[in-house]
Amino acid sequence: MGLFSNKSTDQALIDRIKFDGPSDASDWILYKYPSESFVLGSQLIVNQSQEALFYKGGEALDLFGPGTHTLQTGNLPLLNKLVNLPFGGQTPFSAEIYYVNKTTKLDMSWGTQTPFEMEDPKYGLIVSVRSYGTFGMRIQDTRHFVTELVGALPQGVMCTPSFVLNYFNGLVVNKVKTIVSSFMLKQQVSFLQVTPYLEELSKTCEQAILEEFERFGVEIINFYISSISVPKDQFAKLREMKEELALGQQFYTQRRSLDIMEKLADNPGAGGIASMGAGLGIGLGFAQNSSNMFAQVQNNAELQTQPQKSELSVQPSDSQKCPHCGNQNPLGQKFCGHCGQSMVVGVKCPSCGQINPQGQAFCGACGTKLVKICPACGKENDPTQKFCGNCGHLLS
Repeated sequence: MGLFSNKSTDQALIDRIKFDGPSDASDWILYKYPSESFVLGSQLIVNQSQEALFYKGGEALDLFGPGTHTLQTGNLPLLNKLVNLPFGGQTPFSAEIYYVNKTTKLDMSWGTQTPFEMEDPKYGLIVSVRSYGTFGMRIQDTRHFVTELVGALPQGVMCTPSFVLNYFNGLVVNKVKTIVSSFMLKQQVSFLQVTPYLEELSKTCEQAILEEFERFGVEIINFYISSISVPKDQFAKLREMKEELALGQQFYTQRRSLDIMEKLADNPGAGGIASMGAGLGIGLGFAQNSSNMFAQVQNNAELQTQPQKSELSVQPSDSQKCPHCGNQNPLGQKFCGHCGQSMVVGVKCPSCGQINPQGQAFCGACGTKLVKICPACGKENDPTQKFCGNCGHLLS
């Protein structure tokens, strides 16, 4: 829990006030002394890297640094002003005393307990993001720090760094979420590429949380984001999308369209077979239109780069061999001039017209699936069929 009770006996009047703390100075950060009854003339002992604060009536009063201090009206001006202590003698008075550890804590860890959802800016996939890191902290303003936390501490209790970290972890995580999301969207950085930006993001986050921590009297030192990660399956999907995009924008666009159609087909709430068929029709239309445009641009470019040829002469380099009789025919001829058989062998792509070997599932030129999907029943048909073999519906 981050809180440890002090077992010392509370005396009626305390004449020697001291807190040594645990052997490891990094194990505590704030301690509320177990008594509120003191007398003038008592000795207040403050060890190195400590400060002792007198607190009364909701106000942070006199502050003492390392050393041995004899309590008197002269060194308790704020408390004296508040309660009007009489001068001299063993006058009793009451107040709360807080010891604060001023050493720097460099191993404060933070992290997202639950992932936050965002869209990968480059590939459009919704991913679950987690982030972890560390930072250092030091109590810079004891008065502000105690004032903010005093309501949560009972008497005789020692507060550990983990207790303080739980207090601030929500603030840190919210800032990191906001900054990471904004940065990646603005820079169009994918989660596949985020590692080189961790140092830049760490500095940005540190600047963003400094002001809020300073309000609590805390100084932030060396804020680091150690990792920004997504689940393995989502990371693998992003890599797959990256590889597809590397093959060409046209292939990537069609694959995305097919993914959408598969999701429509698997979604029972998409409105039944009719709605699914409409969705499939739209997806195929989009993919086919994109493929046709791409094929047309490619054909125009090839025509512009080809040398002019005589239509009357058929050179070996300008001819194609009939697969049935072996006769040489001009390029582009659909039927053999010798035997009359079709020159087309394999499966013709319904989008770009490319002839593909039998058994190939996707067109090697444009990536279109080499089947026709019936918009009425969703049945896959051979691309050469004009009507669905399952329900007889006209295939586009």
